[in-house]
Amino acid sequence: MPIHDLLAKPYYAWRRYIPSRVLYHPDFFDVLDVLAQGKVAVAAGHAELRLRHILVHALQHVPYYQRTVKLSAAEAARENLCEVFAAFPYLSKEEVMSQQRDFLDCRLDPVKLMYATSGGSSGQGIGLWRTKRLADIEKAFFTHEWGKLGFSFDKSRILRIGADARRLAHEEPARVVGNRLMLSPYHVHERHQAAIRDAIRRFQPEFVHAYPSSAAALAELLDAGELGVQVKAVLLASEPATAAQLASIRRLFRCPVSLNYGLSERTNLAFLTADETGAPSYRFQPLYGWSENRMDGDRPEIVGTSLWNDVMPLIRYRTNDYGLIAADGSCAGIDGRGHEFLVDRSGKRIPGLSIVIDEVTWDFVRLYQIRQRKAGEITLAVVPRHGSLNDEQRSFVLDAQLRRWGGFFDISLQEENDIPLSANGKRKLVVSSLDA
Repeated sequence: MPIHDLLAKPYYAWRRYIPSRVLYHPDFFDVLDVLAQGKVAVAAGHAELRLRHILVHALQHVPYYQRTVKLSAAEAARENLCEVFAAFPYLSKEEVMSQQRDFLDCRLDPVKLMYATSGGSSGQGIGLWRTKRLADIEKAFFTHEWGKLGFSFDKSRILRIGADARRLAHEEPARVVGNRLMLSPYHVHERHQAAIRDAIRRFQPEFVHAYPSSAAALAELLDAGELGVQVKAVLLASEPATAAQLASIRRLFRCPVSLNYGLSERTNLAFLTADETGAPSYRFQPLYGWSENRMDGDRPEIVGTSLWNDVMPLIRYRTNDYGLIAADGSCAGIDGRGHEFLVDRSGKRIPGLSIVIDEVTWDFVRLYQIRQRKAGEITLAVVPRHGSLNDEQRSFVLDAQLRRWGGFFDISLQEENDIPLSANGKRKLVVSSLDA
């Protein structure tokens, strides 16, 4: 078992008793102090300083930018900021993944850094290096925003429904890990209704932290009267939410609902709080990332630059998400982050965002897609990075998914030359054409 998994349980069990100054990097508190000032001019000034710092740093220490940007670090430090920024090329996920090490600060040893890969909600994953400092800085932004609702990562009792809470088909749906009740999104259906209801009643969570689809599925499963607890807020992340989902979630939990937009690449961050007054806008956090639009035909694509990532800076990163960002950072809607369900052998729905492939698979797989034509059966379509998969690679991919999903589906593996883009310009992770 990885050392991270061994340490997770005692960490979450004891962190509520450990002073925050011990848990977090000093920059966590510096960021909180700036955010607490809450002034537009202060935020804009700090954002411009951070952007200048990242651009200069990239030209000093990051091979990709040294090779592609026709400016020196000294010029970037003194010339007009807008002109300097415009000299940097747009980035795609494929460009980053094809030359990962060239985006890393050349002075750093990747062995000594934290590395994480996304499952790739668009069917194409990305791997990034970062430090605990960067993780703590990111947490400061969530602490500030969700702290307005009384939330604390360390102290609050949290019902968590996400990929990190998933369990195998034969296992119980929920388990307690420190201050979190981990509810597997795979198990939110009628078969486990009583067990889920009892686990929530025993744990008495103060907050729900979940995928919108998973929280909505729970709202379809339980009535407010049988919940047995009044939570303070529902915190939604990692995918968009429909008006119907938000209405169901509010009906069950009867509390504020905060929805977050962000990426594994950590270039943009936006929040909205949904209530009954209408359709509120997302608001991008200007101190987290420099957010801009790039016109893709007649569609405004969201482009982001992390203002803090000096380990592996992604500058002018194309998100493949679309939404028009106003001068004040507001965005009426974000399009393109699709979500689908799969139907297992028993007719229950599995949230598509929970689908992941193992980190090492990205070494020999470039793209993947889950396809379903019949309930209880799925095909994992993969595009190899180099030619075809060998027998060992095919077995690794298929066996890993059978271990994870074998209790839900019959699974087959299919190699493809490419996975075409959908009409909205994205590669769908899940394509369902279930027989009527």
